[in-house]
Amino acid sequence: MTERFDNLEKELVDCYIDFLRKVAKYYLQRGRRVFFSENQVVHWGEGNFGWLVIEGNEETDEVFGEYISEIRFKPKINEKTIKGYIEIKAKNLEDIRYEIRK
Repeated sequence: MTERFDNLEKELVDCYIDFLRKVAKYYLQRGRRVFFSENQVVHWGEGNFGWLVIEGNEETDEVFGEYISEIRFKPKINEKTIKGYIEIKAKNLEDIRYEIRK
């Protein structure tokens, strides 16, 4: 039974990380800066998978139809905003990841 749930958890994580990568790629193609910080503190069920910060004025819920806590838009990105984040470029989209911790 444990193996089944582990496999389902991996599918969920892979699906959501793929979503975050597609969002990042979309905005990168439009010349926006994108930053990512992996959740390395708690299990995703308690603290999400990680967070994207995207340069822009959009409201997350207006773009996606509902609030998605992993994505924030910031019109001005400064060092304080992105401390602990890595800048995402087309060549390092795979750096948007989440390691399942037990």
